Amino acid sequence: MNALRGLPRVFIPGAKPDARIELPKEESRKFEKVLRLSNGDLIAVLPNDGTVICAEFHGDHAVPVSVETPNTESPIHLTIAQSLPKGDKLEEIVRACTELGVSAFIFFVSDRSVVQWSPEKRADRIRRLETIAREACEVSFRTRLPEMQFLPSFEAVIRAEPDLRALSEVESEAATLGAKRDRETLAVGPEGGWSPRELELIGDRGITLGPRVLRVDHAAPAAAALRLLSL
Repeated sequence: MNALRGLPRVFIPGAKPDARIELPKEESRKFEKVLRLSNGDLIAVLPNDGTVICAEFHGDHAVPVSVETPNTESPIHLTIAQSLPKGDKLEEIVRACTELGVSAFIFFVSDRSVVQWSPEKRADRIRRLETIAREACEVSFRTRLPEMQFLPSFEAVIRAEPDLRALSEVESEAATLGAKRDRETLAVGPEGGWSPRELELIGDRGITLGPRVLRVDHAAPAAAALRLLSL
């Protein structure tokens, strides 16, 4: 396993272990120019199905040698529903949560969100976040990429994930993460906190991570760490 973990890695969804694997130009260039790989050196190709294809590097393609199934994915399917924060905070949230093992992200606009994604730019933003998640998966030796979607409001998130729980800064909140479940969704609000209307929607779904208030870009990673690293 140590040798497998040490191999240069690249995600190529749908790659097959019984055929030559074409490498994206940017990845081939990285292997040659940055990592200084030579023909015949081993790399790890990740087909996004939980397996790892060990393959020989040959410039623009790789030749499969063997297939491994490392146990690096969490048994808990955790979805983070994140209200859009300001600046580059969302990129940091996606990067950290992906490395910790989050399986899916839902991005949404809450009542107090400052950031708005126009329909024209939404696809570009998602593609950027997918790139960040892919790089985080490669670094952390994950074998599956997290799924991503955008929903227009917190109400839409609740309709999609009726069993979600929401991190709440309400001082009287006493409920915690509690017992682990196979599938969980945690919602995180914006910098300004949930609006009174959204707190009503949360109802008994509210939970707390403790007595202190965390920054928006720390809350989701902290919750993910508690959920996924304490197995």
